Amino acid sequence: MRVHEFKIEGEFDRDELLRISSEAAQFSSDIKLFCGDEDQQRIVDVKSLLGMMLVPIHDGNTIRISARGQDELAALEYMCALFEHRAYATH
Repeated sequence: MRVHEFKIEGEFDRDELLRISSEAAQFSSDIKLFCGDEDQQRIVDVKSLLGMMLVPIHDGNTIRISARGQDELAALEYMCALFEHRAYATH
């Protein structure tokens, strides 16, 4: 399993979240997004359009993306690039 953590800068609109979800579908790996503090952490399947629409990704949030599967490295690198324009890596 591969994991990368970001701190979000700016707000993600609905179209950006839908694009991220749609593009995640090209990978066979499971791709998860972890959002919120440990007490109220939300875990979302990035390939789930509805899940991505409901996840609270706001300016200043720290999120983690994990990928597990045959193409996990490629999936994680691609997902990180999609988030990169709004975030900076913390780990």
